[in-house]
Amino acid sequence: MKSLPERQRLILKEIVDRYIRLREPVSSRMILEDYGLTVSSATVRNDMNDLEAHGFIEKPYSSSGRVPTTQGYRFFVEWLLDLGELTREERLEIVETYAARCLDVGETIRQTAFVLADITGYAAFAVRPELEQAKLERVLLHRMGEGLVFLAVISDLGIIEHGLLPLEVDISDEEIARTVNTINQTLRGSSLASIRKLAHTEDDDEWYERPARQAMLVLSQLLDRRMSKRVETDGLLNLVDDLQRMIPEQAMARFAVLSRSLQSKMEFVAALERVRGEEPGVVVNIGDFPMDGMEDFSVISCSYRPHGGVLGVVAPLWMDYGRSLSAATYIAGRLESLLMTSQAEQEKTGSP
Repeated sequence: MKSLPERQRLILKEIVDRYIRLREPVSSRMILEDYGLTVSSATVRNDMNDLEAHGFIEKPYSSSGRVPTTQGYRFFVEWLLDLGELTREERLEIVETYAARCLDVGETIRQTAFVLADITGYAAFAVRPELEQAKLERVLLHRMGEGLVFLAVISDLGIIEHGLLPLEVDISDEEIARTVNTINQTLRGSSLASIRKLAHTEDDDEWYERPARQAMLVLSQLLDRRMSKRVETDGLLNLVDDLQRMIPEQAMARFAVLSRSLQSKMEFVAALERVRGEEPGVVVNIGDFPMDGMEDFSVISCSYRPHGGVLGVVAPLWMDYGRSLSAATYIAGRLESLLMTSQAEQEKTGSP
């Protein structure tokens, strides 16, 4: 495997991983936003230019982001093969993790939006539970190289985030093992909101030594990243044919309005919170969803437990309300059952 600076190795791995999952060119902005690197956009662009010069990535056209080359894919596969060298303790830990049947919360929410859009034929959304209220079960931390760790955060709902993250100062395998044990013993059962705050406070307690502080800061960054991604959407293109068939002269203008609304994720979630208040169950907004331009659309939203999740459907005023209501309430019930079961399993697994 060609020798590359550590940060360039990380960026290349993330470019290949994202392109495999999403099939779209990757920009420096995407790398910064999705992976939380603590460097400037200019630094990431320079690293991507170096990777392009060495033949690992390329531009499909002049103004696009980058995509992997054959050499870039080979680097990624070689890196995956390198991970096969695990100790007996690491293999046991992975087996125990899978045995616990941890639910990947983020992937579950993404799949929920996809399924709801597919069943209804409309645009769908799924707002994840308020993870600030979730409780930490444990963290998994593995050293992947100098200054680079793999961190997984497991809450009472399941796995809420995982990924490769850089450390400001390298720590040894022994320090990592001691840090993981200390954090898991000290913070299990604490809310994720309190853990985020704790990472940024000065604390002279004996357990909060240098490796633990580094790990806490990385954990806080990971939680910040996950908690900012509150809503997943899918199926927007489902509406194009329907709009063109019903109102051909206005179709693209209305589609553009809806697209902007769903892409403004923080505003969309805030609008949902305003219309729902503390209302449980189903809420239907027909032409009165409080975002500009949404007077031509209806929004069906349905809550699910635990920790205040919401999912739903967005469609023109002429949507099939019966089918959409049935689909939203049924899927909300299934998702709630899945999360509550996962929560119970995590509590049982973590009990003395």
